[in-house]
Amino acid sequence: MSLIDSVAVNTHYTRSVNLERDANSVEVVKAYIPTSRALRTFAKVADTFHAGQAPRAWSLVGPYGSGKSSFSVFLSQLLSHPDDVATKVAQKVLRATDKELVKPYQKATKNNQGYFKVLITGAPEPMSQRLVRGMAEAAEIHWGGRKGKKPAIIKKLRSAAESKQVVTTDVVDLLKELQAQLEKTNCAGILLVIDELGKFLEYEARHYGANDIYLLQALAEHACAGNKVNLYIFALLHQSFEQYAKGLGESLKNEWSKVQGRFEEVPFLESAEQVLRVVSAAFEHSFTKTQQKTVREHVDTTITVLEGLEALPGSLTHDEATALFESCYPLHPVSAVLLPLLCQKVAQNERTLFSYLGSHEEFGLQDMLSKLEGVGSYVYPHHIYDYFITNQPAVMGDYLTHRRWAEVVTAIERLGDAKQEELNLLKTIGILNIIGSKGGFKASKELLETCMPSKPVCTRAAKKLRDQSVITYRRYNSEFRVWQGSDFDLESALQEELSNLGNFSLADELNSAKSLLPVVARRYTIESGGLRYFTPTF
Repeated sequence: MSLIDSVAVNTHYTRSVNLERDANSVEVVKAYIPTSRALRTFAKVADTFHAGQAPRAWSLVGPYGSGKSSFSVFLSQLLSHPDDVATKVAQKVLRATDKELVKPYQKATKNNQGYFKVLITGAPEPMSQRLVRGMAEAAEIHWGGRKGKKPAIIKKLRSAAESKQVVTTDVVDLLKELQAQLEKTNCAGILLVIDELGKFLEYEARHYGANDIYLLQALAEHACAGNKVNLYIFALLHQSFEQYAKGLGESLKNEWSKVQGRFEEVPFLESAEQVLRVVSAAFEHSFTKTQQKTVREHVDTTITVLEGLEALPGSLTHDEATALFESCYPLHPVSAVLLPLLCQKVAQNERTLFSYLGSHEEFGLQDMLSKLEGVGSYVYPHHIYDYFITNQPAVMGDYLTHRRWAEVVTAIERLGDAKQEELNLLKTIGILNIIGSKGGFKASKELLETCMPSKPVCTRAAKKLRDQSVITYRRYNSEFRVWQGSDFDLESALQEELSNLGNFSLADELNSAKSLLPVVARRYTIESGGLRYFTPTF
């Protein structure tokens, strides 16, 4: 009997969240798991639930698939009308994690209409125009079901949205008038979330004069000032502001840096432990007591080894780790630790991770559930290697990571027609090499033995691979490595030397070393009789 009858994955965890599409999704809110970083951010927001001055602009910075959109959708529901089903669900989810933290959110939306939400997604266009359109759409929804005369702000927003150009002062003035009208409808505040802000910034960098960067500054300052209908801003980015300013002059870079200072930056990249807690919640098991005991005993044995190697993520105790990895079954504990690290290295973080959990592609988790026979079978690291090399060949991270993948692939090709146990061990060593040593989590003999059928099988396969010069054993750090021809790590040494150069400019060095000969504008000189020349520089 395959594992597919005993293990299921909640499909709500296996698809990416879209800010605008899922804004009112109860299922997305119900499936959300507040991480420690998210809880700290919720607490910061709660500290500003007053009309006085306070920073109310945040930039959530993290790579694709790191949970920024999920966080924003959950927050928007926490601040919605208290009678909405999604709001009640959001409060219930937060209460289950932190009973005290949910109280200020309940108080902030009690006896009012909740927050007015403007959720927009970046595009290659001026942000001011997209923002005004978003405000107009939200205003029409807010007042659409209300009786009586509609306020003039709706018409003003619609008119501004249809105009070809909207300047910063116009946007701020419209926002102030909107706040005044919302106060009359007993609205608690305005939540502005800008997903994919980087697309607006890239447009600004290419079309200087759009002035979106100054609009961001004006919005952040206005939010900080405080109001009876406070403005809260969340900007979602894949990298910090200054990274989008590359290619601009120094003065403009400094201006962008000043604007970034108006936003409190929240690095949105969760630890492996936090991601594993979300992964464990995605699994649903239907085991008998005997099956549960079988899984627990095997996991406990593996955890004992990992604990001895100091290879457990975060500050997990033995019992916490056993319970966590038991919930992640059928992922082998080493596979469970490996997956978040690998997805950070080569793909789109949690997005790729949860895509894997819902994947029916070859070696994807759903495919493996149909192949694995009986409780006690596991998804090992070599299965994960097979999935990534089969289904993610074009997404292999940076140059160094890509090179490590190539080394492993080449080693497997060199191995040729070998026993399956040797191939599996080589793939396991290779994928651990790709993510690099993480304390005790590396391709050590003891860790590898937990991923193989038995210690003798592991020892025999390792000896065979060493005899064929496919792997080597580094005694100084007790680790197996895919053989690169030397124990000297050229790439690491090169990166170290480059970092020691400091603010080195090759162009400046070449210019100071030797000046190039002037180039005469021959045609101009012949036609006009005046000598003109140019001095080339690097």
